[in-house]
Amino acid sequence: MLALVPIFFLVQYYYLHDPESQTGDGFFPSCIFHSLTGYHCPGCGSQRAVHDLLHGRILQALQHNLLFVILTFVLGIKGYKYIAKTFFNKTVTDWTYNKYFTIAIFLIIIFYWILRNITTPPFCHLAP
Repeated sequence: MLALVPIFFLVQYYYLHDPESQTGDGFFPSCIFHSLTGYHCPGCGSQRAVHDLLHGRILQALQHNLLFVILTFVLGIKGYKYIAKTFFNKTVTDWTYNKYFTIAIFLIIIFYWILRNITTPPFCHLAP
């Protein structure tokens, strides 16, 4: 439960401050990988996606980082399973708890990383 305190303040910070804003209100670190190489990493655009999700703008969040939004829903499923088991003693089948799912997520992240750096359509739309 103690871990929820910093998460609460982090969520509140991302809700109140827009990472895309040029006014300088708020501190948002830039991507080191993008700064050094000029390529987008799998996480590029995720700060903007978090802000958009917290404001209910799902389409804009998908435009900033498609993979982050999808993985957020997977984490939501994991959170639901944890809450159902811990607080309500319900047994929920966890289809994400196997080695094939983990390997699939790893491969999806690698392919997403490669595809979002291709500058021709339709892949250019994956860049933030």
